[in-house]
Amino acid sequence: MQNSYVYWRASHPLVFISSHLIVGIIIAPACAQRLTTAIVLSIFAITLFVLSFLSLTKIRKSYQAMLISICLISWGIAIKYFSQYNALFSIPYPETFIRDCRNWVVEKINSTIVNRESNGFALAILLGIKMDMNKSLVNAYMQLGIIHIIAISGMHLEILFKNLARITQLLPRSRCYLILELFILLISVWTYTLMAFASPSIVRASIFFTIYTIGKFMGATSFMLNTIAGGILILLLFDSKGLTNIGLQLSYGAVIGIHLFYKPLFESILMDNSIIKFFWSNCCMSLAAQLTTFPILAIHFHQIAGWVLVSNFIMVPLSNYILYGLAILLILPLQFSLAFTWGKMMEKYIQFFNGIVSDWFMQTKAGTIQITMTPLQVALYYIILLFVYLWLYLKQPSWLLGILGVISTYLLLKLFS
Repeated sequence: MQNSYVYWRASHPLVFISSHLIVGIIIAPACAQRLTTAIVLSIFAITLFVLSFLSLTKIRKSYQAMLISICLISWGIAIKYFSQYNALFSIPYPETFIRDCRNWVVEKINSTIVNRESNGFALAILLGIKMDMNKSLVNAYMQLGIIHIIAISGMHLEILFKNLARITQLLPRSRCYLILELFILLISVWTYTLMAFASPSIVRASIFFTIYTIGKFMGATSFMLNTIAGGILILLLFDSKGLTNIGLQLSYGAVIGIHLFYKPLFESILMDNSIIKFFWSNCCMSLAAQLTTFPILAIHFHQIAGWVLVSNFIMVPLSNYILYGLAILLILPLQFSLAFTWGKMMEKYIQFFNGIVSDWFMQTKAGTIQITMTPLQVALYYIILLFVYLWLYLKQPSWLLGILGVISTYLLLKLFS
């Protein structure tokens, strides 16, 4: 057990770096009044000296790990201090080129999808422009827990990334063409990100795909949690205040949940029918994401969508056809009426899709479930969820005893409080 933990820790260095930095950022406000620029720079210099000293001497690994943790937490405090007013870094980008690309997409959609409601939905799902969307329809999406369909996010970027990767796979596998493939993928992903106004959700997804693509190009072993932690680490360096963003918490909570629980859930029931397996896969994907995001919704909004599992199970696969259809529409030329004919078909499909959402919402009266959780309950929930994962992964009944112990401790605290 100890050896497996050491191996896991060595394989996920970014997980430990980012987690310690987050601890420093969280505790930084408590000592903000005592900090000055001179003190923070002095702490930073001392930690660099400590790390240099550790690399030259041999001390017990437990003491070494403790000193490294203190250094990383100190750096988290320094990041929070220096980024309290402005981001630590900023990257310029070609605004004129991005604006021209965005205007071209908007003009193509406006000329081929005439219906106002369908046009507004197409612009929302492609570029995140929601000004022309029906407000009651947006509310229906929120009530059903599928607002992420019309918020540019990793789902949209994954479709772009996978299809571009399929095309670039046709290139020869020489070093020169691999560099060209990397360049094409990264330029395309970040161009689309900037076209979608670089909303926080798509920036997070773009950082994730960038780390994954560069790591794959360098031949590094893929550890998904390490990639996720690398994305958090980059976001911390550019905007440490983003940690309090609910969207960031939900995004990374969903990604971590899918990574940890999708496979155990999917493999818990063996089936041979490919159609049933497809639907079961979608159900497990939605359930895995809800397991880790449920407390975040409860503590921030005190409610969850009543139909969230069913709506995601049905509507997310159907929305993918809209994204593929709109991508084809952008490729088709305006000559020979091909684009206009395809635009009419997309217009009807979007109306059908929105009709399912609005009619389902109106007829079933799919509301919300009111629920309130305290920070202590959220912490205990995640501890229990971690024990459940370790039990599923390691198959050791001792973790079930840990779950029972946590629940019993909480009930005793409630009993005598």
